[in-house]
Amino acid sequence: MKTIFSFTFIFFISLFFNACADRQPLFIHSIKADCSYYSLLSAQCLDQREMIKRLRPYQVIFIGDHHTEDDLHKKIAELITALSQDGFTIYLANEWFYPSDYQTLEDFSNKTTDETMFLKGIQWEKRLKNYRYESFKPLYESIRENHGKLRGINLTTAERKIISDQNLSSMDEAARRFNTDLDLSVEPHQEFIMPYFSHCHAPKKHESLQECRQRMYRVQVAWDTKMALESSRLAKELKKNEKLLVFAGSMHIENKLGVPLRFARFSTLPTLSILPESQHTKAVNNGYADFLLFYEEKESSNQ
Repeated sequence: MKTIFSFTFIFFISLFFNACADRQPLFIHSIKADCSYYSLLSAQCLDQREMIKRLRPYQVIFIGDHHTEDDLHKKIAELITALSQDGFTIYLANEWFYPSDYQTLEDFSNKTTDETMFLKGIQWEKRLKNYRYESFKPLYESIRENHGKLRGINLTTAERKIISDQNLSSMDEAARRFNTDLDLSVEPHQEFIMPYFSHCHAPKKHESLQECRQRMYRVQVAWDTKMALESSRLAKELKKNEKLLVFAGSMHIENKLGVPLRFARFSTLPTLSILPESQHTKAVNNGYADFLLFYEEKESSNQ
């Protein structure tokens, strides 16, 4: 009887504390001062000099993007230049470049082709018609001027469509294996990303909303996995004085649930994440990123 009582008491105490824990709010970082950078690892504002010091030990750094923000791109270009001046060669792996763009990116990085040939080679107007090249130009110029390299890591639009349609007959053996191996069971990632699919874009005929959301989630996971896989391949080739900056939309990096999580399955290299925040941001959840980079937000997006 005493044993049963002890077990019951412990059981209910455990339920009580677990219930209390479930009601606790997330830990929040309050950002009270004007910062250039903020470390969520040490809960303090940093200037660029201190930020460079924190980044020195890490060869792979994930940087999130808000695609329409000019000031953000200038700030990242300044970070690339500062890292280069600190003695590192920077490889910038960009979300909307493909591995098949290698020669175009290499020639532009090496200054053996000009901007016009670069834009034509990567089909900027076709791939990225919603985004102004001038906004991103400081990034690419900082790579060129500091003897860095541009690299592509993403699936092509055609490859994403094949995965979306589950058109297995159009896949070669490697593509089928990639498709089969996609891990769609990471619950925290599902909880984070699924609300963005609540009104599913242009669902197919005879497809339910749930089926549409699952299809879109598969493409999202494929997108993240491909970028992680290609980044891990690039990381294997890094020399001691080289760094890989993986530059992708913030949603692929937030909470380390997208590309960083998949990268950790392919590589044991330690990584850091940097996410952009408006200068007006005053509170951020712990675990959101390792560092924040602050920029002046435009009043109107897509200008």
